[in-house]
Amino acid sequence: MKRLLFLLLPAALFAGQPRYARLGEFDGTVDVQLHPADPWSSAERNLMLREGAWLRTAASSRLEIELDEGSAWRLGPESQMEISDYSLLSSGQRLTVLSLDRGVAYFTGEPLGRDTSLLVLPGAQVTLVRGARVRIEAAAGESRISVIEGVVRLSCPAAEIDLVEGQTVRVEPANAARFALDREIPAMDLDHWSEERDKVLAAPPSQSHVAQHFGVADLDAAGEWLQTDIGAVWKPRIPDGWLPFQNGHWRWYDGLGYTWVSADAWGWLPYHFGRWTRKGDLGWVWSPASTGVFKPGDVYWLYGLRIAGWGPLAPGERWTGTGAPQQYLAANTTWAAFPPEAQVIDPAGFTGRPADPLAVSVFRVALPSPAFVSERLEAARPPLRVGSTHFTPVLPGTTFQDTSPVPPTQETSPPVDAAPPSAGAPPAYPPDPGPPGPPMQTTYPVPVYTGIVVLNPPDHPDYSRRNPNQGNPTNPKPAQTPPASPPPATSGQSLPRVVKPPAETRPNDGPRPAPVEHTKLGPPRQVKSDSEPAKAPAPTAPPARTEAPGPNPTPPPARAETPRPAPSAPPAPRVEARRPAPPAPRVEAPKVETKTDSKTDTSAKKQ
Repeated sequence: MKRLLFLLLPAALFAGQPRYARLGEFDGTVDVQLHPADPWSSAERNLMLREGAWLRTAASSRLEIELDEGSAWRLGPESQMEISDYSLLSSGQRLTVLSLDRGVAYFTGEPLGRDTSLLVLPGAQVTLVRGARVRIEAAAGESRISVIEGVVRLSCPAAEIDLVEGQTVRVEPANAARFALDREIPAMDLDHWSEERDKVLAAPPSQSHVAQHFGVADLDAAGEWLQTDIGAVWKPRIPDGWLPFQNGHWRWYDGLGYTWVSADAWGWLPYHFGRWTRKGDLGWVWSPASTGVFKPGDVYWLYGLRIAGWGPLAPGERWTGTGAPQQYLAANTTWAAFPPEAQVIDPAGFTGRPADPLAVSVFRVALPSPAFVSERLEAARPPLRVGSTHFTPVLPGTTFQDTSPVPPTQETSPPVDAAPPSAGAPPAYPPDPGPPGPPMQTTYPVPVYTGIVVLNPPDHPDYSRRNPNQGNPTNPKPAQTPPASPPPATSGQSLPRVVKPPAETRPNDGPRPAPVEHTKLGPPRQVKSDSEPAKAPAPTAPPARTEAPGPNPTPPPARAETPRPAPSAPPAPRVEARRPAPPAPRVEAPKVETKTDSKTDTSAKKQ
């Protein structure tokens, strides 16, 4: 039941009126399978085709299918195709997907408005973007698309490009990476036949009298248009004694009922889009319908014991089955045998015509339908080489049961904190897999240190942006690295400090008017000075920033609790402060003095 709902719910929400195609001209042996549960049967001219129909041709055979928007699809010898999608949405958009499983086919047409037309063959699909004439071939190992006229959009695993007139593309379904583009079209014997059919179907004169776009050209070759009191009518060239709905048979279609299949070459539009009437000396004429709704055949029915009769309804008549129709006459009624569960009603060769029809039959709006076999819903065909080509609607907020296996979801690694990697270390984030397709060679650059790192506590503004020495070429602005942990709170403001990069990145410990001890992430290190720094005048700054004159600067009270352990190992690298000529400094004393004085002045001004 879930599977049935999955199939019916999209149709109920999206589908408009059903669409029907016409099996037109054909030569040779052509077979049709209208439904997966039906056997293959011989093709008939004017046979009504709808979504899901399969057609195949034998050697030296060919056929033509006319679509309702005016397009034409032709099949060459030893070919097989499917009308994969042939629907009308409630918005008025028509979706057409024609699949070629093997052989050669031609398509001529143009999508109207928002319509979508696709041609599918193994390994590729063609989308019609404007009027075009296309030839497609599906061989055992390759597929070809040739644009005879116009422009189409080609989509295949190797490329998605626009093909213009005179170009041919060759793809190999077994090797998705193979793609060949030729700038010429090899000639075939069927090219001339397809071109001649295009000329016949192009702009027929009868198009000005009807609203439909298929089956129109046959009217010009088989009759003429006349003006009458009911408007323009079409009169066929017929022999005396001819009757409508006599030369042909009725075929049962699920959801549509008994549908007339005319044996007349022109018998498409006059039997499905309008009604027949007898106009005096003119005889039988056809009055086109004002709407484009497909009708299986507008007739009255007479139902008797194992017999059935029918005749044409008059234009504009609304007959409900009570009383005799306007055009009912014994001479206008055709009879045939009607056995129970009949799938076809054929009047050919019937000899049991009743002498008094109303004595042995009654009027009916429709005949009893054959019993519906539920097993038809489970019938399925073998898959085509092109795979599934039916549109699947996606409804927001609605979940359908998907019977196809779902690929396992790849586990994603936990996020990694962003940090500047050291030289030679792997990147912090996994590399981007890139677009789908063959793997690509990707090179990631290794980060390189500039030799100087400027550390700024996160709770203070970045003074380096307003440092007057920022433009000094000897002190380029290095990259800023956020601290690993918040620094201890201090009463004063801190300034950037220039140091050599240690073995691991450490945050700044706060204000440094003079060399002081810092709490390290690793073993404690001591910063010493081999000689007494030169005395400097006391700066005129707030008391929090005042330095006591003397050879030994007094550390800030906030840092008084910092322990001063004696080094038990070789002395750590030293940072000289305010020394004119240090013996082995990590940072040149003049640079530090100049930078520190400048920043001290800047800080004083800000205070």
